[in-house]
Amino acid sequence: MLHGAIHEITRGTVVNDLKSYIRNVLEANHADNEKIERRIARLESEGRRIVAGGQINETAWDIVDWRTNEILAAGDDGLDGFEAAGKDLDPDDKWIHYDRVLEDTEPTWVEDEGLPDGLADVIEDWALSGDAEEIAEFVGWPVDKVELYQD
Repeated sequence: MLHGAIHEITRGTVVNDLKSYIRNVLEANHADNEKIERRIARLESEGRRIVAGGQINETAWDIVDWRTNEILAAGDDGLDGFEAAGKDLDPDDKWIHYDRVLEDTEPTWVEDEGLPDGLADVIEDWALSGDAEEIAEFVGWPVDKVELYQD
């Protein structure tokens, strides 16, 4: 009988720790997204344009406006063509690649509660891209909050 009670207490503690970890992952993701949005707003207020795209394969490339998804340029003449188009379209060097914005934004570290890295990665992936209703039910949050924090 005592063994069963200890097992239930341990199981309850593990489940509560897991729920807490998932909430922390969602909260960190939301905080990071807000930092990125503030950085982009600051850059845009300085006259910078956020772009995406780059090399698609050995020869093909594109340059895309991050905010509108407008293709600003595309080609199949390799890295030389890509660099030339970038210089032609942005002679004042006012554009910044979205990847650079991400690199310049320090991500929030979530303590993994002693989980093995592989398991922590799986849980994080599930928390950030899994079914919002299922996650909300498990962690005790409203679905709309989970959806907001997953974005």
